[in-house]
This record gives sequence, structure tokens and C-alpha cells, in this order.
Amino acid sequence: MSRFICDTCGREVLPVDGIVSWTREDKRLGNFKLTHKDTPGNKCQPENNRYRELYTLTLAHGYLEFISYLLERWEDNLVLDDPQTLRKVMGQLNLHIHEKLIMLMED
Repeated sequence: MSRFICDTCGREVLPVDGIVSWTREDKRLGNFKLTHKDTPGNKCQPENNRYRELYTLTLAHGYLEFISYLLERWEDNLVLDDPQTLRKVMGQLNLHIHEKLIMLMED
């Protein structure tokens, strides 16, 4: 199964311990990061003002809600800063969802 890798420390992130965060300011979205949630001994989470729990995004419903959120923001004319950060996060999520679908089909 695919593994999630923290954009800050480079270590593996379990879905229950992870977060996807980003900034939303002045009609702009940016700085998308998949990281560990901050804990007293671990400070990986950036100072972004929007987030979703990683475990919710690993479920089909949560994943599709996130896609819907992004599409609605673009419909509202928000601009994407540094699309590479979103591509990197979506690459990890897409691989996970793809592998889950393959496992369902094999059963």
C-alpha cells in the first residue's frame, strides 16, 4: 500500500497522524502541504490557515469533497499560487485512492 511522506520532515505519515493544510488569502490558494499534525514533540505543520485531516482525505467521500472544494474556489475566481505544492499533495492522495480502488476490484 502507498505511504504518505511528510513535506516537512520527510518521514512517513500515518493517515490518523497527518494533515493537509494550505493558505487562503486575498483570493489566492497556496502552500499546500501534507505533514504530521503538530504535537509537543513534533512541529511539522506549517502556519497555514486552512486544513483537512489526512484520514478524511483517504476516504473516497472526503477525497471527492476536497476536489469539490478546490473546484468551487476556482469557480469563485481564486488563483492558485505555486501549483507544484498542490500537485505534490494530490499525487500522494491520488496514488492512495487508486490503490484502494484496485484492492476493492480484486476482492
